[in-house]
Amino acid sequence: MRAPRRGEIWTANTGPTPQAVLVLSSTVYNEIVDEPTVLVALVVEHATGEGFCVDLGGGLWAVMGLVTFVAKAGLVACLRSVDTQALTSANTMLFKILATPER
Repeated sequence: MRAPRRGEIWTANTGPTPQAVLVLSSTVYNEIVDEPTVLVALVVEHATGEGFCVDLGGGLWAVMGLVTFVAKAGLVACLRSVDTQALTSANTMLFKILATPER
């Protein structure tokens, strides 16, 4: 298996059924042999632009509020890459989530 690249949608064996995920960690990080995981966001088919979801095109949405890690060994197949605007929107959403000030 090749190293996953930032902005790619992969299927991952994370439970009883494979799940689509958007790779968020940098390609350089993902290529480190000794690092067994990558950072991802859950990808779903039925969502809206409300909340923490980002449109990836083709009816797929990244749920940016559900960022986690998966084992590189659990990644099965690269489905496709998202376009630059979708990746920028995902980055912007993460920034909004993480930069929200405390009360």
